Amino acid sequence: MAKRTLLILFSGVVIILSLLIFLLPKLIKSNLISPFFQGPDQTEKISKKISSPFNLDISNAKTVTSLNNIPRYIVYNNDTGKVYYAKGADLRMAPASFTKLLSTQVVLDLIPKEYMVTATKASIDKIPTVLGLKEGEKFSVSDLLRGAIATSANDAAQTLADGAAEAVGINPVEFIYYMNAKAQLLGLKNSHFVNPDGLDDQNQYSTLLDLAKLVNNVQKNYPDILTAAKSDNEDIQQTADHGYYYLPNWNGLLGVYPGVSGLKIAYTEDAGYSTIVTATRDGQSMVAIVSGADSYMERDLAAADLLDAGFLALGQKPISISKNNLNVHYKVWGDLARKIQAELKAEGKNI
Repeated sequence: MAKRTLLILFSGVVIILSLLIFLLPKLIKSNLISPFFQGPDQTEKISKKISSPFNLDISNAKTVTSLNNIPRYIVYNNDTGKVYYAKGADLRMAPASFTKLLSTQVVLDLIPKEYMVTATKASIDKIPTVLGLKEGEKFSVSDLLRGAIATSANDAAQTLADGAAEAVGINPVEFIYYMNAKAQLLGLKNSHFVNPDGLDDQNQYSTLLDLAKLVNNVQKNYPDILTAAKSDNEDIQQTADHGYYYLPNWNGLLGVYPGVSGLKIAYTEDAGYSTIVTATRDGQSMVAIVSGADSYMERDLAAADLLDAGFLALGQKPISISKNNLNVHYKVWGDLARKIQAELKAEGKNI
């Protein structure tokens, strides 16, 4: 009888342990349980830089007939929160590299921009847009921030996230937990994240209305991200700790549309060609977000049209960016991209 009881108890323990092994990663990934038991609590750090609630007034927003091919867009006054034009702004979508605007906030919450992080085998094993970082190289947060934001390099974003996690004694899963905790603090009620770079995942999603809150917090509390967003060809210079890396800015309107200062481009198969563009004219601040375009050209023309429409509502003349304006810009991009691609290909990597 005793042996039978022990056998039943043992079987029960095995079943429970098996369930825990199967469910624990899913629970952590889904943010249903706290991973605090693994590392020190970072809640206080990620809670310091939170802007006041930013609620957009979308009640009188119209659509733009020339943008019928764009599934999701919004343009709003960043000072007043008034939305001038919008389409699909509340629809769930893949945030792609817009995710980096959240992960880099958490990185800067945890460690200073002067901190040195080390590229690891896991952090550089990324696709498709990469700088080509090498295992063991050490970089300042500031350098990799330009790589993650301006160049949208996934290896830069992952190295930042992993380096910040290691610095404060948490693991990469916990870093994702704090990304979602930060998102909740910012009121991103229809968003969830499972990686720091934005690669497609069915559990990674957001909306344009949520992204507007994320952008607002960057503008109010993270000048280092804003500086990185407007940097262009501020390359990482070679040192004893690392090699030389090109840092082009793939924002198609930077240097083309007057007053544009950032902020972030994005692309994945699920998201399509997407961009967040911030611009200021005569003291008025405007933000245009485009998601789901079919090409760079369509993306950038749509963003320019939205900015024109927003500024026109304020009584300012449109800029009317043309394909020729953008093609001149794209040629410079193309020449540099081919040069970088050739160098990375020689190293066995792809951009």
